[in-house]
Amino acid sequence: MRNRNFILLWCAYAVSALGDHLSEMAILKTQHALDVQVDITALNARMTFVFFLPFFLLSTASGVLADRLPRRALMVSADLMRCIILAMFGVLIAWTQDWGAWGVFLPLSLVGVFAAIFSPARSALLSTIVHPTDLARANGMISGLGIIATMAAAQIGGYLADNHEPTIAFRVDAATFIVSAVLLMFIVVPRTQTLEHEENKTSVLADLRAGFRYARSHRHVIEFLGVAALVWFCGPLVNSVLPAIVRDVYGGTYQDISNYRALLGFGFILGAILVSVIGNALHNGIIITWSLFGISASIAVLASSVILSRWGWQASTLATIGACGVVAAGLFAVSIMATFNSMLQRTVANRYRGRIFGVTDVCTVGALLLATGALGLPTSFRVDRWVGEILLVVSIITFAAGLLTFFVRLKRNCMDDAIVLVFCHLAQFISRFWWRMQRIGPATLPRTGGVIVTANHTSSVDPFLLHTAATYRLISYMFAKEHAEKPFIRWFAKKVECILVKRDGQDTGATKQAMRFLREGKVVGIFIEGGIVPPWEKGEPKDGVAMLALKTGATVIPAYISGVTYYDSMMLGFIMRHRARVQMGKAVDLSEFGGSKASRDQIRIATQKIYAAVQSLAPIESDEAKDHV
Repeated sequence: MRNRNFILLWCAYAVSALGDHLSEMAILKTQHALDVQVDITALNARMTFVFFLPFFLLSTASGVLADRLPRRALMVSADLMRCIILAMFGVLIAWTQDWGAWGVFLPLSLVGVFAAIFSPARSALLSTIVHPTDLARANGMISGLGIIATMAAAQIGGYLADNHEPTIAFRVDAATFIVSAVLLMFIVVPRTQTLEHEENKTSVLADLRAGFRYARSHRHVIEFLGVAALVWFCGPLVNSVLPAIVRDVYGGTYQDISNYRALLGFGFILGAILVSVIGNALHNGIIITWSLFGISASIAVLASSVILSRWGWQASTLATIGACGVVAAGLFAVSIMATFNSMLQRTVANRYRGRIFGVTDVCTVGALLLATGALGLPTSFRVDRWVGEILLVVSIITFAAGLLTFFVRLKRNCMDDAIVLVFCHLAQFISRFWWRMQRIGPATLPRTGGVIVTANHTSSVDPFLLHTAATYRLISYMFAKEHAEKPFIRWFAKKVECILVKRDGQDTGATKQAMRFLREGKVVGIFIEGGIVPPWEKGEPKDGVAMLALKTGATVIPAYISGVTYYDSMMLGFIMRHRARVQMGKAVDLSEFGGSKASRDQIRIATQKIYAAVQSLAPIESDEAKDHV
């Protein structure tokens, strides 16, 4: 909020979003959409199809322009052209309305041309004026305010359609683009970005090929593009059938249709707030997986309102059920798109960003055109009769996509148990969000082979912090048997492959199990000091880590945990907030100690070497003291 350039872009995008949707109800009014004999789903789908067709045809070229020309200037020019088109919109509709069923919507394609130029330039410009660590929140804030503007557009557009001629809405719409252009003019673009545009000497065709080649060569970009395309396929289907549901099931007017679109926008706002609050607390893939499940459930709720109407339920009750489904669908949909945008902005090199967002528009808008074309092209039957079935199909598709992404993550995390992966997702979220855990430096945990992770131990939350520092492998911890007396804890400990050990230090069974795990190529977590050590006491290392490493040949990875507050109660350690930091070090070289034939003295010396490696990762004394206050 202290970034002046971001505030200007934030507000300009909101005003532009207001203009993109302000005239929709007025256009529907020109077609008498509230008449029962009119197939409003087909009208709505055609309107969306025509507006977004230029995105599909021009987005890659627009992405190249965003990489070759000043992005702010492109956005200002696009706004001014949309202003001119909207000022003449009434004349254009009168000219094209006799050109068949699609004619009245064709002027929207002109607005779509300049919206297609605006979109990749805006997405690429954001990452040049906002610090990379703030991109998730910046995208959430932009999405939120943009959707507030969309809600306002729905309300204003519905009011104007109910009370005035369509030309009034078109003139108000034109004025919004003037305001957006003025705001954009005050953005100060960093000089380094201007120089990049000036030094670009390659051909346009070469830039286009480079953009597609870049996207194709990055696996995660391809996967996220697939998810974004799915959302853009399902979203327009829901948006297109919503007016028919409001009119035929809930008995609504233009204003009521606008109200439900505003509810969808309210869900978008909640999703944007959620993304802004969560920030980087969850991995992008985790957010997308659970958001897909959320979208599926939300659309199923909306579909139930249509199906229950056939059983005689009251319209007011059905309207409430539908409202809940619409809000929830908006929440989960914007969570996916904000996550997707921040991922691209963080990982794609600046010189490619415009083209990659152009490729994104091609993929997503192509999916949108497929969906709206399927609804808008048929003329032999009324699509309105099948809105409930359409929603059920969308719910099934998104649920299947959520399952697919979940099992992909299961495979990549080298896990065989879906329940364990769910617990891992929860542990990561709590660690990053509630305990504010950050990893200092890279994760040095090898992806294969037997490994011992060892660290200091000051709090009951330490195992979760170490897991979050390297989420790609499951760590099996030594776990005191007395803590596993309750059925749920015992079941959970077995699920995550904890090694139950007696406190007396004479549990040979646990030692053998740990050795077996390491020889099987698993990861075992052992706190080298044994139990939890209060910050005012000096810990003493135990020989177990060195003994297991030397006997099995396992790799030893040291780590240091700081920023957690010590509590006598284990439960308080979980409940209270921390500012946790985890730093992992390089593998400790134990080759000098003779492996499995090491003597007791050699094991003790190896223990001191491992402990020294752990302590070398500790922050400086002053910071450590502050962490424990």
